[in-house]
Amino acid sequence: MISTIVSSSLRLAASSSASSVALISQRQLSMAAAQSANKLSSILEEYRAQNYAMELPRRFRQDIVKAASSSRQYNDQATVSADGIENVLQNIGAGNRMSRSEIDEILNEVGVCPVNDGDAQCVISASQMIELISKH
Repeated sequence: MISTIVSSSLRLAASSSASSVALISQRQLSMAAAQSANKLSSILEEYRAQNYAMELPRRFRQDIVKAASSSRQYNDQATVSADGIENVLQNIGAGNRMSRSEIDEILNEVGVCPVNDGDAQCVISASQMIELISKH
């Protein structure tokens, strides 16, 4: 019942990018998820400083989200899964710096998780991903 309510509220929030960004900003993450989100942001910021120094940070974040986005969509928005984030980290040489469980922890708290399908992964919208990595 609670997961259905949370899922419904996330669907409503994901209907517009502004409200999904507001949802993350207002939402209190658990200590572990907040630490994992900060770790991801720090890893990406470190890579940006070394390899995208001449580009605007916004351009870098958009490139990262595009690389992490899957072909699946939710409410007509591009989504980012744990596999996508893990793939980006591998591609930038930081695959060993963040565990899959840390990535899953972020997505479980911020994302939309399928209720009935045990094989499906939690996903976040592209705008939610940008918000997560912009907090550094």
